[in-house]
Amino acid sequence: MAALRERNFRLYLFGQAVSNIGNWMQIVALGWFILQINNGSTIALGLLGLAQSLPVFALSLVGGMLADRFPRFKLLIVTQGIAMVLALVLALLSAQGKPPLWSLLLVAIMAASVTAIDNPARQTFISDLVSKDVLLNAVALNASIYNAAAVIGPTLAGLLLLSVGAAGCFLLNAVSFLAVLLALIVIGRSKSRDSTRSFNEKLVSRDLSTPVSTSSGKGLQRNSPILSSLRTLGRQGVAIIAVLGIAAVSSLLGRPYLLLMPAFAHAIFHVGPAELGLMVTSSGSGSLIGSLLLVSLQSSRWLDWLLLICGCGFGLVLVSFALLHAFIGALPVLVMCGAGATMTMTIANTMLQTYAPAEMRGRVMSLYTLIAAGLTPFGVLLISGLGTVIGLRAATLCAGVSVIIAVIIGVQCIKHQRALFK
Repeated sequence: MAALRERNFRLYLFGQAVSNIGNWMQIVALGWFILQINNGSTIALGLLGLAQSLPVFALSLVGGMLADRFPRFKLLIVTQGIAMVLALVLALLSAQGKPPLWSLLLVAIMAASVTAIDNPARQTFISDLVSKDVLLNAVALNASIYNAAAVIGPTLAGLLLLSVGAAGCFLLNAVSFLAVLLALIVIGRSKSRDSTRSFNEKLVSRDLSTPVSTSSGKGLQRNSPILSSLRTLGRQGVAIIAVLGIAAVSSLLGRPYLLLMPAFAHAIFHVGPAELGLMVTSSGSGSLIGSLLLVSLQSSRWLDWLLLICGCGFGLVLVSFALLHAFIGALPVLVMCGAGATMTMTIANTMLQTYAPAEMRGRVMSLYTLIAAGLTPFGVLLISGLGTVIGLRAATLCAGVSVIIAVIIGVQCIKHQRALFK
């Protein structure tokens, strides 16, 4: 808990905790509201997922550039302020009773665009607030706060949907942004270790100014740092690609179960918003348990075996969830789903940072972030579409089996490469 000794980090962490709870309330409320006004259509949920994912692919790299080129303090105030306004717009739209689907999707696109720009600044701002020797502790605390919010937010959403409706949830989310905005204002730019011209930016500037040679001596010059980066991955390249592949399949086919919970609650278990809140809370509790279990590990050895166990375990509990008929039985399985998903992605994150060369780590991790944040909504669209043909249960079962296969193949590739270079 060494990072908590930093006053500015404590303020920022508190603001993030309140805001994350509001965000989770909005996630649950928006999915349920869209499902209700569109007669239980899972395609509408899929379109929502698509609206939330497209900006991530289009703007995440732009967000990373902005986070390095402009003061993160000011950038965060702008993005958080816009997000608060968009939450108010959702509250006004839902107060109409049955707004057109396109209007909700438009706001979702705008909110996702803000998030895509906000995420890199929000993650790197932590390093501006604490010293390097406590940075790992600060990042772990921030992740725990997020997972705790994933438990509290959906629970509150399930209760509030019954009393104040979706509009009330959106309004409370808008109010929650005041916590992080006030924290940023109190911190002040002069109090933070602002790194607008950071080491990261110097690396990027160097990459952009260094020509990339090709066999023909033409074509790729300043604008091809990615190809240059791939060449420098060296003998760990196969392992990095394998881990990214596991993360991609887990995000695309494994994690959509969370956003499809309104459909499971409505069509499979035949329960209401309060039970939906419990379902999402169960998954969030599992995520928190999974992250705490990994924090308790004293060694980073045998990461490939951990990835195999956790990844296959995640796929198996996803298959189990698809086969369930009783709501009560789904809750403990969802706890295991949450733990499996979080542990799989966290181990993949750690392996990438371990395998990637120091000068490549930022770019490799930006690709991981894009995969983790951007593929899941596409998976929601894919599984919901497949579900209309073969049923939601069968589609989810296929997704779980696919995760198991991808993990086994990926870990075998990692082990094979390690054997070659012993």
